[in-house]
Amino acid sequence: MNSFQRENLADLVSHPVEWNCLLSQYTSFSIGGPADAVIKVDKIDELSRIIKFFAKERVEWRVIGRGTNLLVRDNGFPGVILILGEEFRAISSCSGNSSIDTDVRVGGGCSLGRLALNCMERGLTGLEFAGGIPGTVGGAVIMNAGAWGSELSSVIENLTLVSDAGEQVIGRKDLNFGYRCWHDYRKFSCKPIVVEVTFRMERDEPGKIREYSQTLQKKRKEKQPGSYATAGSFFKNPVNDIAGRLIEASGFKGVKVGGAKVSENHANFLVNYDGATAADVLTLMCNIQEKVKLDSGIDLEPEIHFI
Repeated sequence: MNSFQRENLADLVSHPVEWNCLLSQYTSFSIGGPADAVIKVDKIDELSRIIKFFAKERVEWRVIGRGTNLLVRDNGFPGVILILGEEFRAISSCSGNSSIDTDVRVGGGCSLGRLALNCMERGLTGLEFAGGIPGTVGGAVIMNAGAWGSELSSVIENLTLVSDAGEQVIGRKDLNFGYRCWHDYRKFSCKPIVVEVTFRMERDEPGKIREYSQTLQKKRKEKQPGSYATAGSFFKNPVNDIAGRLIEASGFKGVKVGGAKVSENHANFLVNYDGATAADVLTLMCNIQEKVKLDSGIDLEPEIHFI
């Protein structure tokens, strides 16, 4: 960014701008070079002004949530990273279409785990699978996050989006989701931000919901790679198979490249065990893809996103 753009951007935001900010501190992988700037945004009107400014000035930008499914390149990002603040983390509810359901509205910056816990405590079922999934609601929508045979799209009622073209609400019938993706997202001419999601939840006994949630949480903890920094499940499961099984069958459990390693607990987790760089992770990723393709004929597609 040039000096003119920096001065004008600083005038548009309420929080101090973090210039030349290392993104490793904003990702669960603890990997990544600097962005030109990182900005926390608390309100929709402020967000709209900023992204209109970016469009006018042709400034590259990305929104990140909790950075739990991201790998940032070692040379960083030549643009601005936006983080959704307080107004985008609220949870509220209203009555649904019948006595057995409730609509829950939540900001795109809210933690998915916090939302799942909130619903559990109020006796609302449908998000038990999401209790152990890190990240924010907005990011979870973009990748149609899921676990244990369930996924977010099954309970989404509508989305509110903001882009440089304005605000837009999309209802359930017009949403096209797939496995670990929202197909429509790449079709927008103006890059949208998920600022609010409405979920249609059903009522059930809180004790029953809590017991099921705790069972899933226990299973998740048993399979995940402990205290190492990671971006979560690295590859999507191919049709009729499991990525972790294929990676393990190709002999990659515990294999290291530089400071990156395939977890011994679960082969579909790549971990930062000793100061890994993005280059280490990418090399390990390519090695896995090539060997799995050779052994099984299957192309593994990354589940994580790259900046």
